[in-house]
Amino acid sequence: MRHALRLVTVGAAVAALSCGDVPTLENGIAYYTPVQLPLPAVAAGDTLRDSLGRVAPLRVRAFTRDSQEISGLTVTFLPTNLPADVTIDANGILVARDTLRSVPLVGRIGGRLQTSVATLQIVPEPTAISRADNTAADSTYPLPAIRKLPVTVTGTYHGATTAVNGIIVRYRIDSLRPATVAPGSAILIVDQGGPQRPDSTSAVDTTKTAGNATRTVVVSAGSAVDTVFISASARHLRDGTPLAGSPAQFVLVIRR
Repeated sequence: MRHALRLVTVGAAVAALSCGDVPTLENGIAYYTPVQLPLPAVAAGDTLRDSLGRVAPLRVRAFTRDSQEISGLTVTFLPTNLPADVTIDANGILVARDTLRSVPLVGRIGGRLQTSVATLQIVPEPTAISRADNTAADSTYPLPAIRKLPVTVTGTYHGATTAVNGIIVRYRIDSLRPATVAPGSAILIVDQGGPQRPDSTSAVDTTKTAGNATRTVVVSAGSAVDTVFISASARHLRDGTPLAGSPAQFVLVIRR
């Protein structure tokens, strides 16, 4: 996931920047990132993990004016709302209480610097992914062909099935028919913020409150493609294994 670098500015920083210089503050820091989450969500009552189910810390990265990363920073991570419903140790390891909510977090570097707010979701453990359309959506499409790829992620919380937000869904074009067609000249998946490179065959989305995620596959006019096979997959938070129903399969057939 992408994290924009934040420019540190205090006092005479504006004047310094107008001269083409970057101000340097404590510990030699010129730039630093927001709080970097290993995943956008943590299962209720569990420890924050990465996509493979391994316990992973919160992070903040800082850089010098020469874009060299600074190591050994002391960063304190704090929730900005109470009750916190999370505990965070000195190494950035976060444990969530057995509740469902959004938790805004900041990182404090030394005594004067603070990151912008990052939001972590405490959610039910996801258990399944499924297509959110119906089989009629597998009908044929004329060129240029544009088709949405909606899915829903659900989980279980205290015995009840519920939608799960904050889950990363990975889309991939698995294959084409005929197989000799070059993907770069034929198809692409539209990602958030606009299309990927013309040769892109993958994209990601993060489920919203209703547990829904979607991307769009596009086959350009004049393409020799007859059929596009696409999959959408997601993983358990606790152990990183694929959810039931993963990958969800889509087929786009071209009408000629």
